[in-house]
Amino acid sequence: MSQPAYLHLVLGESAGGCLRAAVATYGLTGHVHVFDDDLSHGPLNDKQVRAAYFGALFQNYGQLPDDPLPSLADFDNLSTQLTQDDKPEVCVWAGENASERTFLEMACHGLRDFKGAVMRVGATGLKSPPYIGPQTPALLARLFDRREEVDMATRAALSSAYLHQRDSGATLRKWEAGKIIGVSDDYYDSLLLACCPPEWICAAHVIGTAMGRSDEHNLLSDVFLSGRLQHLIAKGLIEASGPQTSLRDYSVRLT
Repeated sequence: MSQPAYLHLVLGESAGGCLRAAVATYGLTGHVHVFDDDLSHGPLNDKQVRAAYFGALFQNYGQLPDDPLPSLADFDNLSTQLTQDDKPEVCVWAGENASERTFLEMACHGLRDFKGAVMRVGATGLKSPPYIGPQTPALLARLFDRREEVDMATRAALSSAYLHQRDSGATLRKWEAGKIIGVSDDYYDSLLLACCPPEWICAAHVIGTAMGRSDEHNLLSDVFLSGRLQHLIAKGLIEASGPQTSLRDYSVRLT
């Protein structure tokens, strides 16, 4: 009997690169499909609104003009393709963190009409931090052998959880006590303020310090923190000096 053809769904280019290396070097079988996004923040109910949200964040971050903006993962075409062929099995790679758990819920919603097997890797066995991207290809290949099936009832519950998230209007999500909760946009502002001294310092250094102090289940991206830093500057809580076109172009200090 031939082995099933696996379609690996993973969030982020870093995680995708690790999975591709596991396929190339450690015998992991199947095709890797990458959704390049960070689902721990940003609206989930509209692709254009989400793209505009990230566009605003990148204005002062220093993104190249031709770089694509993150948008909502598009499962429509993928789901249609899978429903026409019941041979592939889907494996969703998602650790216990806000971004990847949201991805798992979104995947279960997007594949709600898929009748084939859906597996998951990442519920257990990941090294700290519990994200797919920081793991070694060798570990990912071993964990695939311990993959767990996501049965239809669980898929339905995860799909429902995604719809609740999507329709809640929250734009910032946090992993807490084994589940995702919505928090206010300014939830991490106090962390940024604590990382900003009264003396002038490069904005990139403040962002890097805040990233280093973040919870391992809720890693904060420099893009997100750059946007919050701009908010604090606009509120007058942090002062900026220099052209604010890139994190390395300007300095900041507490007002």
